[in-house]
Amino acid sequence: MKIGLLLLIFIFQFSIVSLAQSGLNYEDLYLKNIPLFQDIVSGGYYVDPPKEIEGHPHLESRNLETGKLTINGITYNGVPLSYNIFTDELITFQPVHNQKILIRSDKINSFEINLKDNRQFVLVKDNPSYTQHKNGIYELLETGEAKLLRKHYKLTKAKREVGNYTAEFYGKSDFLIQNGGKLEVINKPRQAFKFLDLDKKAIKSRIRKNSLNFRNDPESYLGFLIQEYNQEENQ
Repeated sequence: MKIGLLLLIFIFQFSIVSLAQSGLNYEDLYLKNIPLFQDIVSGGYYVDPPKEIEGHPHLESRNLETGKLTINGITYNGVPLSYNIFTDELITFQPVHNQKILIRSDKINSFEINLKDNRQFVLVKDNPSYTQHKNGIYELLETGEAKLLRKHYKLTKAKREVGNYTAEFYGKSDFLIQNGGKLEVINKPRQAFKFLDLDKKAIKSRIRKNSLNFRNDPESYLGFLIQEYNQEENQ
């Protein structure tokens, strides 16, 4: 309970945009959302991984990055965030106790982290056939009728060398297309064409013109297919 109240006060510091849009002052927002925030921050304290594992479990850096967080439809700017892709958890910071805190994934709508550029992540509720779904956090690369998502995750493997570390983190990712309530991991171009019901012959020349190659750059290749599909759907 104490953690929730302290983090609530902290989050208010980053509520300028939401307050301006809603016309509420701090007191109004507090009284309106106390039960909401107590529920959201009940994820508990964040515990760092064992020191025997080399590397880190985060998306790009151990450091907290300034970002934007939307929880239960309310958006907060300037929130310090870090995304742990090993456990698929979003982390923020509680300044009073100088402690990192987990945010409940089931309450998150989306978030953006200002790394090299703004990267947007969304929550997907269900994907039972995909083993890396975990809490359902995916990077949103293309939006529209069909969406292109990327799942970032890390695994560990044992170290062969004798030293201070017994294991190390290593990163992987998968590309997925979401369309019509269905979500599919795409490992080959033909899967994307079949899933989107696209005529490869009709757009083959445009793929060549844009020098797209799935093996070399799957994100650009699949992004192009998503744009082609969405354009056809909007005609």
